Formats: sequence, C-alpha cells, structure tokens
Amino acid sequence: MKRVDHVGDHWIATNNSKMEAFSFKITVTQLEQLQSKILGQSQTIQIPCFESLLAVIWQCLAKIKHGSEPRIITVCRNDSHSRRNGKLSNNQIISVVKADFSVVESDPTELAALVVEQTMDEKIQIEEEVEKGQGLSDFILYGSNLTFVNLEEADLYGLELKGQKPVFVNYMIDGVGNEGVILVLPGPKDVGEACCEGRTVTVMLLENEVLVLRAELKREWSIA
Repeated sequence: MKRVDHVGDHWIATNNSKMEAFSFKITVTQLEQLQSKILGQSQTIQIPCFESLLAVIWQCLAKIKHGSEPRIITVCRNDSHSRRNGKLSNNQIISVVKADFSVVESDPTELAALVVEQTMDEKIQIEEEVEKGQGLSDFILYGSNLTFVNLEEADLYGLELKGQKPVFVNYMIDGVGNEGVILVLPGPKDVGEACCEGRTVTVMLLENEVLVLRAELKREWSIA
C-alpha cells in the first residue's frame, strides 16, 4: 500500500505516468499446455490455474524490466469463507509475496509454489495503517507493488437481460499505480466453469511495457 496526495472528492489518485490496458483470452487447451510446462514431470506439486498464470506473467514482466525486476508482489483473493449471505463486507485476502532470488532466472514452478505458500493476510495491517490517519489519509493498493487479482470465482456471466446473457465480460481499474495490476477473470460461459478452464486476463501497465510484455508472453508461452 502506498500513501498518495489527498484526492479530496476526486476518488481516484492522480498518476502522472500514462497507463495502458489490454486483455487476452486463454483457452482450455492453452491453460492445459501452460500448466503441463510448469509442472513438468512432477507429481507432488499442485499448482492452481491462477498461480500458474501469475508465475508466467511475473517472470515475463521481470525479463522486460531489464535489471529492475519486481521481487515483491501483492496478491488479492476473495475470502469466500468469511462471507455472510446478504451482508456487505470486505472479503479480500491481501498477501505480499517476496522472492529472495532472481525472478528472471528462477523456474516458474518455484514462483508459483512460492505464491501458494505465501498465505499471510495483510488486511489487518492495512486497516491499522489507515486508522493511524483517522481515515483522512489516501492510499492506493493496486499497483503500489505489481498486483495480481484473482477474480476467478466472480459470477461475471450470471446477469440475464430479456433472456439474454453476456457473450464477453471484462473489468478495468482506474487509478492504478506504476507497478501495474493483472486481473484474472473467468472466461465466457461457453468455455466452461471448472477451475482449470478458460480465463480472461486483463493487464494494466505503463504504456511502454504493454507491447513488450505481449511479445514476451507470445514468444515464451504462445499466449497474448
């Protein structure tokens, strides 16, 4: 979390850097191939889809940053266990993951396993920091570190209007910090709903990083 200048009634912090967004779909077959490459011959490690995608994108971003690789990332997940039916609450689990080794030179399996094991929820510390300023200070979470948001469980295709359901749904976030944010969402309904099926990935990064990341993802993993 990063403190920013007071935004007043604007709601969104000003970012002097130009950010750009792009989205891409990952099919069931592409996900299966990606996970197969990450897991290799190992039968002992279980890596979910979200962590697999996170590891791939994290490493590709580290490669394009040329010596300034992000070794600290923020991971946001839904805490479905604490949800109470009919009551609004903050159900996010916010974890900080730190790699004490080179992200570029590591094995993606190592990165994914690190994320699986790093489950410490930082939400209480964040709330305490906000309370210190009596709620008058402004902060940004998304993009203060490179941030990954798991929205796989979101029912994005549940809306029905006059008997019709969405063909494609996407999310964007405004006011993202310079380190960027990656959202992992469920793919269209015709792709399937199971954990390891299609996904939509939305990336918001500095303008000069977008095309380079897409090229790296395509070259290394045949996605994007």
